[in-house]
Amino acid sequence: MRVLLLLPFCFLTFGARRPPRLVLPGYFACRSALLEDSGNALACYAQTQQQCRNGQLVLAFEQRLTARTERARFAIVDTVRVTTAAPRREVDITYCAAATGKPQLYFVLYQGAPAAPKRYLPFPLRAWGVNAQGHLVEVPVKSLRCLNNDYGAE
Repeated sequence: MRVLLLLPFCFLTFGARRPPRLVLPGYFACRSALLEDSGNALACYAQTQQQCRNGQLVLAFEQRLTARTERARFAIVDTVRVTTAAPRREVDITYCAAATGKPQLYFVLYQGAPAAPKRYLPFPLRAWGVNAQGHLVEVPVKSLRCLNNDYGAE
């Protein structure tokens, strides 16, 4: 009797179609950062290593497939394509905070570093974060204050 009940259960669970995973063949993984609360990651991809900070980029939200105690494996859940071909425009993954919120990781497109290094990015142009549904969404930069990852590196 138990075997007969197990058969429909197996059919229903294993027969369910899963959405296809996103893959980026031919792209170079430039940088990534773990989201502390979930263990998921933000990652940046480019077709060549030279285009990592300035060029045609793919910004990706990656979901962790393994437990935190195991070797990390990720699947790309959502992507955004960005072109930063203008001179001195760069993309980085950095912590940003609104006036009242706690800092979170964002992709930030900003005007290149000025002559004098500053603690915060002086000219953020666009920013993308992850919403509750696991999608990359653009957020207004007027309310964000973003750390400069190159600050103090001389």
